[in-house]
Amino acid sequence: MAPTQLEIKVKSLQRLMKEESYYIQEKKDQKELLSKLEADKDVDPYELKKQKEILEDTERLLPTLYTKIQQFKENLEEYVKSYEGEESTDLAKEVAAKADDMLASNI
Repeated sequence: MAPTQLEIKVKSLQRLMKEESYYIQEKKDQKELLSKLEADKDVDPYELKKQKEILEDTERLLPTLYTKIQQFKENLEEYVKSYEGEESTDLAKEVAAKADDMLASNI
């Protein structure tokens, strides 16, 4: 059975929120690695520079991801308001609320 439009919208928002948690973990891990490399006197300067670039890339990506999450959340909320199908919209409302909480704590 093909997923409904409601399911697609909910899953898309959930995927973006999961992606955000991965990027946050990557940022944390990268900062730890960078601290270790900076403490090491024998570290290759090129390696240190590259690891800093990776951290900067992750930090640059997060605001774009938050914008995307906001857009998907708003799209889902609008869809739920006008939804007249048989499916329960409880999960959609719950996911939108979680997205609100996440955005409020990170922006």
